[in-house]
Amino acid sequence: MKKLFKTVVNFVAVATLAVATLGMAACEDVKKLELDLSLYNYTDSAFYAGDDVKFSVDLYRHLAPKTVDEIIKHVKNGYYNDAVFYQEMGYSSQIMMGDLKFENGELKQNLIDGKLPSQIYGEFENNGTTGSNLVNESGSIGLWRSWYESNNNTYKTSNAMDSGRATWFIPTVELSGYNGYFCVFAQYDKDETANAKAISAIKSILSDNSTEYVIYFTGEYDVNKPDENFGLTFHAVLKADFDEDYDEDENTFGGETVFTAEGAQLVCFNKRTVKIPNAVNGESSAKVKKITVK
Repeated sequence: MKKLFKTVVNFVAVATLAVATLGMAACEDVKKLELDLSLYNYTDSAFYAGDDVKFSVDLYRHLAPKTVDEIIKHVKNGYYNDAVFYQEMGYSSQIMMGDLKFENGELKQNLIDGKLPSQIYGEFENNGTTGSNLVNESGSIGLWRSWYESNNNTYKTSNAMDSGRATWFIPTVELSGYNGYFCVFAQYDKDETANAKAISAIKSILSDNSTEYVIYFTGEYDVNKPDENFGLTFHAVLKADFDEDYDEDENTFGGETVFTAEGAQLVCFNKRTVKIPNAVNGESSAKVKKITVK
């Protein structure tokens, strides 16, 4: 009887340990982020209360460990604090966040000690990773990346698969063409009240209360400086001002040649037009205040 009792106790202990281990593994697999947002309600002429538009995200480390680890590192070092939500012209079905900030009335590049976040290995199906092949649709979050000018298939290419850094893209509709070519590292409950309200508010601000800027770079592309814009210099000006003085024939603005990618150069450094949330009392009307790892 004692032997049977001991056997049962040992079995229960082993089972308990197994459950605990699985629980710990699950905790490691799914990391949770909570985004405190600063979003302006133009109808009520006031910023939303924080809890009304708090945004909760699940990171899937078991699908994209390198990407998730880098995202968490950037969260902890404050990289995303004050990053604005924006939209790039030509990509109206997604919201972007991470690489731009609006400070003291100027649109600026988001850097870490003067440098870009390091490039991340592309963890998605067409780069040899079979785990992170979640569908690009509303409710998903992916890591934005670039591609090389020389390939006619734009993002559907084996080139520049590892050029993603820290910028999120948040689809507002299904983007089936992205599937297998971008790393979807997170999802959020799009039906949860605060999440849905936040996405709706951001979309509304970008649609009705935003200003267009042209981002462009100047200088010589240096392959040995990947974390320093490849040796290029960042500029951002109001689109109205850019259009007025841009010499399309010479591809110059303000007397300087505007960089255009050629061959194996990343097109993310080409000039692009973005919609940036308007400022209210000097503060962006749609930005991240702080992200917390839960």
